[in-house]
Amino acid sequence: MMIDLDRCWGCMTCEVACKQELGLGVGPRPMKVLETGARLIDGALQRDFIPTLCQHCDRPACLAACPVEAIVKGGDGTVQVVKDSCTGCGSCVKACPFGVIEMEGGIEMPVKCTLCRERREGGAAPSCAQHCIGRAITLIDEDRLEQWRRGRHAWKTGRIVYVSGKWADLGEGLDIFFSLSYKGFEPSAIQSGELPCR
Repeated sequence: MMIDLDRCWGCMTCEVACKQELGLGVGPRPMKVLETGARLIDGALQRDFIPTLCQHCDRPACLAACPVEAIVKGGDGTVQVVKDSCTGCGSCVKACPFGVIEMEGGIEMPVKCTLCRERREGGAAPSCAQHCIGRAITLIDEDRLEQWRRGRHAWKTGRIVYVSGKWADLGEGLDIFFSLSYKGFEPSAIQSGELPCR
């Protein structure tokens, strides 16, 4: 899945679509849209929004941390929680370097993006992609990534690819952003000098 950061304006429709698809209430947010705060890019004031979700990592830390093997990597490369095997210990929540796995209150089960496995098996796009008003979220085949990137910067750790024409060092910028967000910093407090841009 590709997320075009240049097209996201922070409407948070993807958050709502995700919660509705997973049948969640007010609490956990497997899809979160975070903002970088105001910064200068090419002399113009910008505010960017970053949809964050499970990266479906190539080497998932959550999978390695699970003591009962309730987290599996599917044949399609996505990382899934096997709810019948999960004990609700929370090891996966602590292990996720992106902070995108949360415990669902009451039943104490981990909640994360499934990349809408059931929808995709039925031929539909993930709910976040289908409902994205700005068409910032797109499900694409990996062999078509270069065509969709159109020479822009990209960052990828698993099945999710972020692209932008503004961020000169997208990987470093997102690493800083995810790291500070995960450690509890207010994302809007991250200032222009900390996230590289062209």
